[in-house]
Amino acid sequence: MRIGIIGVGTVGSGVVEVIEQKRDEFHAKFGILLEIAGVVAKTEEELAPFKAKGYKGFTDASDVLEDDSISVICELAGGYDLPFKWIKKALENGKHVVTANKALLAKHGSEIFPFAGQKKCHILFEAAVGGGIPIIRSLQESLVGNKVNSLSCIINGTCNYILTRMATEGLSFEEVLKDAQKLGFAEADPSFDIDGIDSAHKTAILASLCSGSFVDFEKIHITGIRDITAQDIQFIQELGGVVRLLGLYNRVGDNVDARVHPCIVPSDHLLASVKYVLNAVYLQCDNLGPTLQTGAGAGRLPTASAVVADLVSLARSVESGHLEPLPMGWFQRENSAELVPIGETGARYYFRFVTKDNYGVLAKITGILGENRISIESILQKNIKNREKVDIVVTTEKAKESSVQAALAKIDSLPEISEKSRMLRFFEEYH
Repeated sequence: MRIGIIGVGTVGSGVVEVIEQKRDEFHAKFGILLEIAGVVAKTEEELAPFKAKGYKGFTDASDVLEDDSISVICELAGGYDLPFKWIKKALENGKHVVTANKALLAKHGSEIFPFAGQKKCHILFEAAVGGGIPIIRSLQESLVGNKVNSLSCIINGTCNYILTRMATEGLSFEEVLKDAQKLGFAEADPSFDIDGIDSAHKTAILASLCSGSFVDFEKIHITGIRDITAQDIQFIQELGGVVRLLGLYNRVGDNVDARVHPCIVPSDHLLASVKYVLNAVYLQCDNLGPTLQTGAGAGRLPTASAVVADLVSLARSVESGHLEPLPMGWFQRENSAELVPIGETGARYYFRFVTKDNYGVLAKITGILGENRISIESILQKNIKNREKVDIVVTTEKAKESSVQAALAKIDSLPEISEKSRMLRFFEEYH
């Protein structure tokens, strides 16, 4: 199987390395030969090490897209617009596609997948979600004897690294972010990760697979982690929990509840044990019950291994004559899921109010919560060091999101409130 690779950065160079390592093994085990027919990069400088090994190198993607001898395009460049054009052209020319581009699939998948079906071409994308964790293949094949009732995922290593270090070392968000950037775990502009966009792309893909209908990531409620403070982390640890940025999916009647936001996870839950840059996907299935897949969610070789697994799977399918791609009706806009508005969801809540040490302030806060039908579970108040800024931590019974937002708006308007109130949702396990 002759392969054209577009993008030979971190993942692309890893794919070349893994194919070089495993080529003879694949040939001996499966009777297939993966041949890299050409690589595409932006500059001759990037191509130099590959040309030195004898690979054909190009700075124009057309050289591999228009080559009739190449049957598979491996798109590993990232981004939206150019990769979209490349993949469309590859499919037009009857070439199969393997990609790790979750942003592209989340944005343009509703056009790409039906087009691939028309052309009877495969699009494989295991590396797009969870790096080396084989979650896509699990949902498409291994779990077909199950209905996924709910999915909860830690799907961004940058955020998980930051939250883990904040908890274990008592550091501020800003301190850990700077370290993460120095270590290469966070980009110079980390917004895509810390504001939850990356997690939303992946959650939309997983929720679409689980629900069998198209979940538009642009309609998902997203809250990132940049407002999480060391103080909140400390209070939550005292309550027996840890903070994780979760992508969530749950089926509610005929509708889909899909969102991304920080959650308080009990310290003894499987998801709480997933630390630093690891990713995890926790599923509740009707027949299998609870299951957790965890592993490296990013990185050169873990992600490359997922890309190569797709190439091997594709080569074996083509070799055995099974050319029909898997049905992708779940990723068509005419089959769009009706999303549950965030205001209609419910959870137990953590609030931290920063108040002046005035007589009656706690009564005002609890009164407003009561007016909005929010029942209090516990109240925690620390020793007062600064009478202008007193922390009051409140946890609640399950309440409706719209009621919570209304109550917080009214509480924040009180003259006794010194800072905008903090709110986090407790993780709720659906069955």
